[in-house]
Amino acid sequence: MNILQQKREKWLEKWLEAVFSSYPSESALFFRNTKDAFSNPVGATLKTGLTTLYDALAEPKFDPDAAKQGLEPVVKLRSVQEFTPAKALGFIYELKTIMHSGTESPPAEIREVFSRIDTLMLMAFDLYMENKKIIYSLRASQARNNVRQLLIKKDLICELPEIDPELAK
Repeated sequence: MNILQQKREKWLEKWLEAVFSSYPSESALFFRNTKDAFSNPVGATLKTGLTTLYDALAEPKFDPDAAKQGLEPVVKLRSVQEFTPAKALGFIYELKTIMHSGTESPPAEIREVFSRIDTLMLMAFDLYMENKKIIYSLRASQARNNVRQLLIKKDLICELPEIDPELAK
């Protein structure tokens, strides 16, 4: 993937900029300019994840596991934020747009990367849905616990004492 390595800095910078621009302007400015990972965990996660992802795409032999290492933290982050699914995962296709605009007619090597990007999108969708499932499960559990505590407080139900297993026989 020679062209990806040649244009790494330029394309990676444009990709990061496209992702940052999906946030409100003040947030995007903070993510761009704050370098400390502890002060700016979102920006650090995006920068590290997208760099790892780009490097995995640029390898001569595509390794889905290496790509997943960069993809997973970014998708986790964007799945808990207030994005639609399309906007949360749209950053993946942004790279296609950047690469396509950076070359006259995409050479075969770029077309191969486009295929890899499509694979990444499928992986990202699976990760996104797993994360959303966990989030909704936690919300349902929290709502169930809140209702239970309210019913106990209003004496509509009561706690049953633990029964000694020996006595239950």
